[in-house]
Amino acid sequence: MVGYLCEHCANVWNRPVEADLEVYDIVRVDLPGATLYGTVWQVEENRVQVRVSGDQRLLWAERWRLTLY
Repeated sequence: MVGYLCEHCANVWNRPVEADLEVYDIVRVDLPGATLYGTVWQVEENRVQVRVSGDQRLLWAERWRLTLY
């Protein structure tokens, strides 16, 4: 589970970590300074490589930062 806290309104909520990600799934990646969207390119136990939409770059992100679309 990933916990969230809204600093503006003090709401708290949880969501499960995606366990069934596969290559070519579309995901949202919540990074500290940005939210990116892309396609899963490679899956490892605790991290996932994502090809960012509209860009040719690949980035690695921790699995808990991804939301499956």
